[in-house]
Amino acid sequence: MTDFDALSIAQMARAIREGDVTSRQLVEFYLRRIAERNGSINAIVQPADPARLLEQAQAADRRVAAGEALGPLHGVPITIKDVCHVEGFKMSCGMPEWHGAPSPADATVVRRLREAGALILGITNVPELCMSFETENFLYGRTLNPFDLSRSPGGSSGGEAAGIAAGCSPAGLGSDAGGSLRIPAHFNGVCGFKLTQGRVPLTGQYPVERTGLIHMTSAYGVMGRYVDDIKLLGQLIAGADGHDPDTVDVPFEDDLPLAQARVALFHELPGVTVRASVRDALQRVAGLLEPQVRQVSQVAPPGMEQACDSLWNIFLSGGDAARAWDKFLPSLGRDKFSACLEGLVQASRETELSVDQFKVDLAYINTFRRGLSGFFRDHDVLICPVFPDVAFKPGESLDGRSRYGYVFPFSLSGSPVVVLPVGLDPELGLPIGLQIIGPHWKEQRLLALAALLERQLERWRPAVFGEV
Repeated sequence: MTDFDALSIAQMARAIREGDVTSRQLVEFYLRRIAERNGSINAIVQPADPARLLEQAQAADRRVAAGEALGPLHGVPITIKDVCHVEGFKMSCGMPEWHGAPSPADATVVRRLREAGALILGITNVPELCMSFETENFLYGRTLNPFDLSRSPGGSSGGEAAGIAAGCSPAGLGSDAGGSLRIPAHFNGVCGFKLTQGRVPLTGQYPVERTGLIHMTSAYGVMGRYVDDIKLLGQLIAGADGHDPDTVDVPFEDDLPLAQARVALFHELPGVTVRASVRDALQRVAGLLEPQVRQVSQVAPPGMEQACDSLWNIFLSGGDAARAWDKFLPSLGRDKFSACLEGLVQASRETELSVDQFKVDLAYINTFRRGLSGFFRDHDVLICPVFPDVAFKPGESLDGRSRYGYVFPFSLSGSPVVVLPVGLDPELGLPIGLQIIGPHWKEQRLLALAALLERQLERWRPAVFGEV
């Protein structure tokens, strides 16, 4: 019997093309997994209709038998975060008020995945408005971490990460504006890939696209079990679509041999205590790389602390003492929201910027980007934690904003980032991931380094559920 957990999505598609397995067999496998495991974690909140999904799988198998040209994901089922239009599904962004008629058309990124042959297993859970590092809302409830059901899977791509970690989906689409894909990847032990800002069109965001300042750091990204999963999905969703004016076509290429790479690592940030297992994971990676690259050095980019503050002040809090929240939330017609969202609003009340202060933070975006560009003239790749600890418990996501000092800066810069799972905390058995960051448009470099490390680390397996 085929071990589907051991196959990358490209290998799944190849096995279907070559007749070793059928798309129907693969879909049946994941439908069984969802039935067995999803109820415990609440990751896939809107499953596809099984009968319709099996019909799509059989149609895919008929195309194989007919010898038709097939896409690189032909017959492979994936999941989609509840953040964009997916034809035939009722999207919500975690908001009951926005959960209405099925979407009439796909977002560009979803359309590209379908055109590559992917089948949609279902939609995964998010926090309200996708504005939290936990995953909970009044429409679908709370998503749990499959490694420990008392822990959070993170957010806002928490449902996507938890579903993949539990083996309910092989890969899927997420998004990231301030760490929303990277933190769940770390918390759940899966691979995450945030592409360079401007490489993937935002066309089709739900309920409307390019709203407010947050779109300046918003980026679709992908998640999977293996580096090959995220590499394939990332390449498929990239490229201008003629609608999003900020998306450009840039080739996926890099001429730097890994043997010549200069790798920088760091973990120290002011006021942040890093868990010993996270530090140890970083040093283990340094040891693996030292004989295989040109140089490994311990150094951090300049301006990380101010970059963290600037992203919070402008994009997350709004810098207006929550006046925008106080205007928007009552318009929804209810007075109670999730504890996560209410906590964010309350924290926003503590941040009010003068016009001059706002201009300083806005100008710092370019200052930090320019400084990071200079850093990458001396170093080819940067590796650091995603978060200083393992997955927290529900309600703890706003306990110390400085903990997000590893993810906020690289949202501000628009940098490409790969998150690679590197092991488990020996005491708690919870996953640890590390960020691999590079210059704009150099995704291939990051993926190649991640693949090099992946071959030397323990192979991915689905989570064994912990106890509440």
